[in-house]
Amino acid sequence: MQERERIEGTILYITFSSPDTGFTVLELQTDEEMVTVVGEMVGLAPGQRLVVWGNYTNHPSFGVQFKARSYEVALPEEENAILLYLSSGAVKGIGPAIAKRIVKTFGRQTFEILARDPVRLSKVKGISYKQALAIQEEFKRIYGIQDVIVNLAGYGLSSAQAIALYSYYGENTVEAVNANPYILCDAPCNIPFEQADEIAQRMMLEYDSRQRVRGGIFYVLRHNANKGHSCVPADRLVSTVSAFIGVEPEKAASSLEDCCDEGRLFAEDIKGTIFIYLAQLYTAEMVSCQKISRMLHNQPPRVKNFSSAVDAVQKMLDIKYAPNQIKALEKVMDSSISIITGGPGTGKTTLVKGIITLFEMQAETVSLCAPTGRAAKRLSELSGRKAKTIHRLLEVIPGSRNAIRFSRNKDNPLPCDVLIVDECSMVDIVLFSQLVTATKDGCRIVLVGDYNQLPSVGAGNVLKDLLECNLVPAVQLTDIFRQAQQSDIVVNAHAINHGKLPMGSGRTGDYFFMERDENNIEPTVASLISTRLPSAYGYNNFDDIQIICPSRKKRGGTANINALLQSVINPRSEDKKQIVFNGITFREGDKVMQIKNNYDLEYTGADGETEIGVFNGDIGRIVAIDTYNKTMTVRFDEKDYVYRQEIFGQLEHAWAITVHKSQGSEFKAVVLCISDTPAELQYRNLLYTAFTRAKELLVVVGRTDILQNMVTNDKKQLRYSGVKHFLEEYNV
Repeated sequence: MQERERIEGTILYITFSSPDTGFTVLELQTDEEMVTVVGEMVGLAPGQRLVVWGNYTNHPSFGVQFKARSYEVALPEEENAILLYLSSGAVKGIGPAIAKRIVKTFGRQTFEILARDPVRLSKVKGISYKQALAIQEEFKRIYGIQDVIVNLAGYGLSSAQAIALYSYYGENTVEAVNANPYILCDAPCNIPFEQADEIAQRMMLEYDSRQRVRGGIFYVLRHNANKGHSCVPADRLVSTVSAFIGVEPEKAASSLEDCCDEGRLFAEDIKGTIFIYLAQLYTAEMVSCQKISRMLHNQPPRVKNFSSAVDAVQKMLDIKYAPNQIKALEKVMDSSISIITGGPGTGKTTLVKGIITLFEMQAETVSLCAPTGRAAKRLSELSGRKAKTIHRLLEVIPGSRNAIRFSRNKDNPLPCDVLIVDECSMVDIVLFSQLVTATKDGCRIVLVGDYNQLPSVGAGNVLKDLLECNLVPAVQLTDIFRQAQQSDIVVNAHAINHGKLPMGSGRTGDYFFMERDENNIEPTVASLISTRLPSAYGYNNFDDIQIICPSRKKRGGTANINALLQSVINPRSEDKKQIVFNGITFREGDKVMQIKNNYDLEYTGADGETEIGVFNGDIGRIVAIDTYNKTMTVRFDEKDYVYRQEIFGQLEHAWAITVHKSQGSEFKAVVLCISDTPAELQYRNLLYTAFTRAKELLVVVGRTDILQNMVTNDKKQLRYSGVKHFLEEYNV
């Protein structure tokens, strides 16, 4: 390991500083020279004395820099330096004029007064006692964060992690970590259990300490929640924790019982088996089921003259509904909550149009939503009405970094009389609970989805659970309409559901299979997206064609295909700026996807329109890169959002995306790569989901044996959930 060097000097000015992660670029005047220092540092300002440990590096654009690994900061002692520091705006509430009056009044005692004596500070002209208290609080916060960073750096935690922890625990952050290092495995740090174990060993905690055993229990529960489980059987949880952290099963069982007795975890007897829940997931299931049960017990009045109303809708929309669709319309109109499910070509879209029109004829307000931005946009285009993402419908409150908060809730419900939720298979139990509890009494809910698609990324299996409980009125659309029968994509999607191998109909069809192994996947995909499909069909290779892969890994995975396509479609050139982050090159013109919900990014239009949040699955284009300030501007649906360097990790290239990330989206042309799909991803509903993403053309590139394996493997992913149990219990 390279030995760290030490430099010391006075901060002259700060070029850049992120309040979220602490990433800072500053100019430090040492005794010999001025040095550019970069790294995670917080609460700094001109005039401070700074000691930094790290190493010199040579940046390709900015030359020699000193990369800070750790640092110590001292407040300036001389009056001129104190004035420089306060005049810089380092302490919120103090500007140059007030800084001058403060330093003139208190001199070298200034910082002691700021920290300890707001009464004397309020005697300075222009500072009220209320302002003095606020200045004192801000001054203590700045140096509280610095102390936390210095203390936690000894445990190998970054400044960004320290800042995030401070936002949770405040001035008690260090004490909280010292008392229980396993809190670092949870939000906001989410470090691996092994790393927390290393910290705990340095604190001399025993292998079977209370903190470690409980930390193991919560870690395993969160891991299972990330795999889709709302709960876990208690006996399986005990055995897993025992093996994972190397303690006796009796010790794990005893700690689990204590956590339940204290209300930190919840136990529920489901058909004779005890299941253990994290508090958030238990609450989400309980709240959802209670709301649905109330709705089921308070059915709305029947619509008068239903037949004539349907006739009017058919005439207005120029549609002739099939008997099963009319049955679905009637069920929706007679129910407080209902489900419409069916595959492609079965008439869900025309049915939704009819539902909207029928309710609007009754002078009721209808709201439409979907889990992702692309799904909401597609719903808007198909229905002719404005649809929003669930997050935007519920109005995300900015600053919801780890715990999502919405303006719309049970105390401030949505103003609609009818709520239609499309692509419901993608909705996890936590978001579903927040959505249903935000509906007012008497509001009807219509859930639309395809239960054969992949379940939600988050915990729960909402659509499947609601269908299996047989309590919520539901209609399954199975008939493929004549026009849809002309599509190989639609016919083959349904064939896959029945365990049949997809077949093409030749040059006139919209489905093609190209036999290729992993050694030939790259040139085939590159030629399809760069020349063959644009030339033959007139497709734009950015907007119209989407590569979909089951996996991120291997030669046929998204990571490799994206690197290949960047070099083919958007190669390096002098007129395109680029920036490297964590070994990945981002370039102007690149197609990228947001891979994590961000509730703080804000768009402001020329007309003053604002929109908060960019969400997991949104696809956009990098339109500008500022290499000096280290920012990227990404355009999503004609709205530009500026990304700072510390959140570059929320973006990844998107010429190729996984099947899971493609859910809720529809593309004119899809190229599906299955040349070297891992065995654990060779299953039917993943293949079905991929097929149903294509609107006009689907080209499958890969091996016949893998295609056959995916079709025949009907094994569904097991997801533990209590929704069916709770609904049955509430509706005995």
